[in-house]
Amino acid sequence: MEYNGKIIDLRSPSEKLFQGLRLSETERSPEISVDEFRSLVGKKGPEFFVPLNVNSSDLMILASALSLGTIVFANDREIMDFVQEHQTGTTAQIATVGNLLGREALLPIAAGAYFVGAVMKNGKLKKIGLFAVASGLATQIVTEAFKNTFGRTRPNASDSPYDFFNGNKSFFSGHSSAAFSMATVIAEVYKDKPLVPYLAYGAAALTAYARMHDNRHWASDVLIGATAGHLITKILIRTLESSGKMEKSGLIIMPAIDENYAGATVVWTPRQENELECRKSGFKGNDLIRLCLEEAFERSN
Repeated sequence: MEYNGKIIDLRSPSEKLFQGLRLSETERSPEISVDEFRSLVGKKGPEFFVPLNVNSSDLMILASALSLGTIVFANDREIMDFVQEHQTGTTAQIATVGNLLGREALLPIAAGAYFVGAVMKNGKLKKIGLFAVASGLATQIVTEAFKNTFGRTRPNASDSPYDFFNGNKSFFSGHSSAAFSMATVIAEVYKDKPLVPYLAYGAAALTAYARMHDNRHWASDVLIGATAGHLITKILIRTLESSGKMEKSGLIIMPAIDENYAGATVVWTPRQENELECRKSGFKGNDLIRLCLEEAFERSN
């Protein structure tokens, strides 16, 4: 309506967003109505935030894995042939242990760690149990999404490592992602014990080897699976432990709905550190420096 020469928009926020946002032709879907959109948005507004505390170290690991992955992917057939040609009785035993550590033993380990931690009042063991379950679920959700999307044929069903989108589930390895997820939980909880991370990741590496030994996964499958399990778990643990220390980085998801289609815009927002509380302490000189250093150290951990 118009009042004193000015146009006043009386539409509700949901109506404005519904009528204003448009998606590309390829994203159209006629399944969501105006009422369903309003129900989706509700009183929270049109933006949904998914916290993901990703740092520069995570991005470097991801970039390195993708770079190495391109080389491994190009040589998947040769790597698999080498592994198959060098099998012995010892490698078969190693593969048996590795397969157990990849899936079957993970739930008992997580449950046992939490139970023992609760009985013995050991906070680290309880953390392992809780983090292992949460990160394991998150890792497997991502793993299944990749498996179903890429549909890569397993090496025991095809001589070509480049056979995709055939309804198979080779890319990426679920055993490897699960094993490295558990290894990351143990390594992060006991990072003050220098030997523990080496043992944890070493055990996970046995699982990765076992999947190639048994001709179930290509080398690139286990490499990306291991990277995914590690990064998803580190990000999840950091997100769970960073509450109140800093603004979380993450994804802002903004629904975009019309009468004929539905979709969403996803925007990445980097982590922003809160202002140091020590600046409000009233201290000056060396006392202020000491207080700020202590606070910065606490935040980094």
